[in-house]
Amino acid sequence: DNTIRIWAEGTNTETHEEIGILGGHTDVVRCLTIHENKLYSGGLNNTIRIWNTETHEEIGILGGHTDSVWCLTIHENKLYSGSCDNTIRIWNTETHEEIGILRGHTESVYCLTLHGNTIYSGSCDKTIRIWNTETHEEIAILRGHTYYVWCVAIHENKLYSGSCDKTIRIWNTETYEEIATLEGHSSSVSCLAIHENKLYSGSGD
Repeated sequence: DNTIRIWAEGTNTETHEEIGILGGHTDVVRCLTIHENKLYSGGLNNTIRIWNTETHEEIGILGGHTDSVWCLTIHENKLYSGSCDNTIRIWNTETHEEIGILRGHTESVYCLTLHGNTIYSGSCDKTIRIWNTETHEEIAILRGHTYYVWCVAIHENKLYSGSCDKTIRIWNTETYEEIATLEGHSSSVSCLAIHENKLYSGSGD
């Protein structure tokens, strides 16, 4: 319904009440991230909207992408947005100004994750690209997937990537070499989560 709904966190199911609705997007809201007292939302209407988490008021709109915004992540005072316009745009979280564009992917950017001063981006072009958050330079390209890269996750010195090719690939974050391929899903791997020594993968199967 193109909205963001806010729910009160409680100790039981009876106290999980809806306490607000943020309306402004004119198409599907695809991603959210929070930094300090600001909520950032990206949508299929090509914009990123900024909301005050205390008053629930909209305080800004970031326009620049020419296609849907699919993913958001924050490092220090920089917001990174990945889009179907094949770019990753960088925004100053204090001034809301665009301060850089990462170009290299040849198709939509679907996922982002950060580790230290490095950002990893997964794309429909079947690659994962690695960028330096300080210089904004591309460091490396990881190739191996045979279809879209839907999700990426980091744990210690390993990067995990899930793909529409039904596999999860594991990469060494220091050498950028592929160290294993996990097979088992019969459909696209759409999400990953890591807890302690366990990797959880979600799929369309």
